[in-house]
Amino acid sequence: MKANFYASQIEKVIAMIKAGKGDEASDIGILTAQDYVNKERLLAEKAMFRKLPLIVAHSTEVSSAGDFIVRELDGRSFLIVRGDDGVARAFYNYCQHRGTKLVHESEGCRKRFSCPYHAWTYGVRGNLLGVPRSDLFPGLNKSEKGLKPVTLEESFGFLWLTQEPTKAASVESYLSGLSPELTELDLGSYQIYFDKTRTLKANWKLPIFAFLESYHISTLHRNSIADFFYENIAYSERFPPHIRSFVPRKNALELADADLSARNISEYITPTNIVFPNVCMIAHPSSYTIISMFPGQTPGTSIWRHMLLVPEIPKTDAERAHFDKTVAVLDGITYEKEDFWISEQAQEGINAGAIEELVLAKNEYMLKVFADTVAEWSQA
Repeated sequence: MKANFYASQIEKVIAMIKAGKGDEASDIGILTAQDYVNKERLLAEKAMFRKLPLIVAHSTEVSSAGDFIVRELDGRSFLIVRGDDGVARAFYNYCQHRGTKLVHESEGCRKRFSCPYHAWTYGVRGNLLGVPRSDLFPGLNKSEKGLKPVTLEESFGFLWLTQEPTKAASVESYLSGLSPELTELDLGSYQIYFDKTRTLKANWKLPIFAFLESYHISTLHRNSIADFFYENIAYSERFPPHIRSFVPRKNALELADADLSARNISEYITPTNIVFPNVCMIAHPSSYTIISMFPGQTPGTSIWRHMLLVPEIPKTDAERAHFDKTVAVLDGITYEKEDFWISEQAQEGINAGAIEELVLAKNEYMLKVFADTVAEWSQA
């Protein structure tokens, strides 16, 4: 992304570097530890997830007619398929005859989907095509027995699924001030180079905290990325309910007198978008990380998915080696062995009853902003 898009933010970050002080609140903050073990809070947060547009796939995962993926969200299965008209649609992944789960593969390409129980068959638009021995169902109107649809919008290169929409708001409207940036990024033209989903023994909010403050970088990331960044310097801005932050690399001052239209911001400053409620979009010099966090079955568990998007699939060994190294450092060390590992350690302390509150430094105030936003939207 050309740095000139972020000219005003770069100016603020450079001023902070020169002053030796990043974004800070006027005082420390406090979060209640019980919020990360409370079952009622978990149920309220899951209800919030069902009402919001969630990124469930990159557009390239269903690029051609008949391409499908299955997504499991909080005990519900959804079939996402590209129709013969080019439109991606989502349906409850259950046959309308007896409620049997329809598709058991995680992905593939088909022209039709047949239920394993009685072979009711559906098309790529969810329409009921065939019923064996239809004479046994007098008066059955096949047009009324298609798969149950779910709201799915394809926007900014991703597929956004809303399980229980409460109002007809577009993804662009929901994203508010982040929309211009995502339009410019054109992540739909990118390809998935790496994609892995894991379980975590930590509340889903705890890993997101790692992308909302720079206080931890010099210690937790000392074996991976710490040497690239200034200590305790970060700038954040809000597009409620979303957050965008900027953490400067040690060469960021080179942007002070540079032609920003000729520079890639992520070579000097790392922009990160927290797309509420659960996605962290992190810019790297030659790739883009998409991390999605989902609540688990208990307050102290979660599921996280890491996709690394690249402008195009590498064609040479040297290009593959470059992105393999990126995956090894970011996924294998920075995220899994540092950010997410430390989230599990924090959850263990909370589970043990060893801590009643989480104390936030003045430069960690965006954690409270995020936690308060979750609380507010969970009560809506």
